[in-house]
Amino acid sequence: MFKVLTLAKTTLREMLRERVFLVVVVIAVILFALSFLLGALSLAEQRKILADFGFLGIQVALLGVSLFSGAYLLAKEIEKQTCLLILSRPVTRDQFILGKIFGVLALNVILVTSLGILLALLLGLWNEPQRWGTFFEICLSLWMESAVLLCLVIGLSLVVRPVLALSSGFVIFLLGHWLSDLAFFAEKSKEAIFVTAVKALHWVVPNLYRLNWKSDYFLENGIPFANILWMLGHMLGWFLIYLVFTNFFFRRKDIV
Repeated sequence: MFKVLTLAKTTLREMLRERVFLVVVVIAVILFALSFLLGALSLAEQRKILADFGFLGIQVALLGVSLFSGAYLLAKEIEKQTCLLILSRPVTRDQFILGKIFGVLALNVILVTSLGILLALLLGLWNEPQRWGTFFEICLSLWMESAVLLCLVIGLSLVVRPVLALSSGFVIFLLGHWLSDLAFFAEKSKEAIFVTAVKALHWVVPNLYRLNWKSDYFLENGIPFANILWMLGHMLGWFLIYLVFTNFFFRRKDIV
């Protein structure tokens, strides 16, 4: 475990120096500023706009880091063969993968914490302690979503080119959020092939649409406890599946 944590710290330091980190932070801050300006134009909807754009900014930042780092992190190590220096020591490939993943996840923790504090200040949640729990649960769902996509894209980058891995991860993200809409259209179309395909997607794509809690409605009314348990179990399950998938291909990857 000590080796994994050491690799995670090194990966975190490397990611903090990457330009993609600065880019996603700037994009998130722009969305925060936009939400504040739009909220000022419509005082009646100010809080709702702040919450919607604020959580969207956090999601975009986490998604950007997970997709870009997941697609290029291992590919860069393999191309430059810098990973051979680490793997030549008593470090297994599984430990190497875990160290890389935990390093990026630690960066996402820093992101969601800092941006979450900023959003909480804009929303004035210090005067509403009863909503802190729900706010944390929404941020946790966004972080877990990014963790699942990160693990998926890292695995795909071992099979296809980084650009294709990044694109595939983004497509999976969209499909995960569109599953309920696709199921509705499939039911209306009554096309057997379409219906079967959508049902199959529910088993091969994370059901991210059930985590669409990024709105002021959930912040005010809370999230049912059963939904929170489902989120934890579902996302942890997909994370472990993708982790096994990633380890399987990395063990068989020729990096010499």
